Amino acid sequence: MSAPILFVWDFHGVLEKDNVYAVQELCNLVLQEFNLEKTISLLDAKNWYGLSWYDYFKLAFAEGSEELWFAMVKRVSAIQQLGGWDIVKKHIKPQDYSSEVLNEIKNRGHQNILLTNTEPKRASVFTDLVSLTSYFEHIVGVCDHNQSRVGQEISSVKSRVLLDFLQNKSYQKIVAIGDKESDIKAGQSCGAVTYLFCSPEGTKKVFDTQANYIISDLRQVLKELN
Repeated sequence: MSAPILFVWDFHGVLEKDNVYAVQELCNLVLQEFNLEKTISLLDAKNWYGLSWYDYFKLAFAEGSEELWFAMVKRVSAIQQLGGWDIVKKHIKPQDYSSEVLNEIKNRGHQNILLTNTEPKRASVFTDLVSLTSYFEHIVGVCDHNQSRVGQEISSVKSRVLLDFLQNKSYQKIVAIGDKESDIKAGQSCGAVTYLFCSPEGTKKVFDTQANYIISDLRQVLKELN
């Protein structure tokens, strides 16, 4: 039997949709608790999606301080521990065709792994909420919400983690799917066929990308199985 194909997936904005509404709600809840006369709009939340909580609070209240922004990150983490996941659950949904595509890949003897900027301990909570956990061989979280991602080369972090994962493993080919150029660069670091996913409901425009393909329907990656 030939080696399997490995599909490397980003999560937020790719395999899920509408979590951005939960991010907006949680951010505004914390801003209110700190008695700050600030709120973020849905457009803000969408434009900043993929940044850390630290970045959200710094962008939302730029006149604050490091101490304040870290305190707000700590508070949003506490809220999530004490029922904040109910806010996420209220909004988050699986991306269209995500279950169908992941299932087809697995049923045909190939492998899915998740490589996400989400904190490691929370990555599987998100996949549980959209009933996708069982489709993954591995779920890897690579980042921390206590650090800024603005101007940070996240692709280098993802590349290192991905290359470490691939050591002593053999695959027919590797396919990487994400919604940011950092996902594409991480895929390229291991010679993957790369797909930039642009949600049909999203607001971000693609002006320049190094991806092999730009898609708005996850089913399009299944051509890699032929």
